[in-house]
Amino acid sequence: MPLRKGHALLTGMLAATAIAAAPAAANAACPATETTKAFAKFGDTADYSLAPGGNFESSAGWTLTGGASFQSGNETSGITTGSKSLKLPLNATATSPAFCVDETNPYFRFVSRPDNAVAGYNAQVIYTVGGATKTYQFTSNADQSWGSGSWSPSKVSPLAVKIPLTGADATASVQLKFTSTGNQVALGVGLWGAFAGGSIGSTSIDSVMVDPYRRG
Repeated sequence: MPLRKGHALLTGMLAATAIAAAPAAANAACPATETTKAFAKFGDTADYSLAPGGNFESSAGWTLTGGASFQSGNETSGITTGSKSLKLPLNATATSPAFCVDETNPYFRFVSRPDNAVAGYNAQVIYTVGGATKTYQFTSNADQSWGSGSWSPSKVSPLAVKIPLTGADATASVQLKFTSTGNQVALGVGLWGAFAGGSIGSTSIDSVMVDPYRRG
């Protein structure tokens, strides 16, 4: 009997030590979402979930300006399936529905395609803190190299790691805003093409994903 008691005591002590040694899990205050290793083929093995409306299969919740539209044709890099994507003519914008971000949502990522050499974009995060709305640009096509007409992944772009999380649950309500911008080097060529009856250029966006786990 004493041996059994000693064994039980030792087991309990080891279990307590193991619990204490385990890393603390991040506190998720936003609703849980289904995840996939969406960018694994590009060497990014993190788990990602689809941002609200991030596959552009429905325009619900999106605010579009400047001729932005949902076009036929899904991205071909295989991040998500579907039949539509977002098209942004020069200076057009698309702003996502608001969604919850907490400390387990450190980054976001998406795929894009320049429809010709003039096309470019920037991606911004909009959030409200202290009653004031803030907008920060965290990525643009200047941050990646791509070939004209090819779908390619954006850089891993900051989200919760760069914005303040407030309230008792340490969350933020955010929106993602995409703006089509002209490549300044090629803009003159594009304008000349427009005068000749062509288009100045546009950018396509698809598969907007949010990384739901903080990575080391």
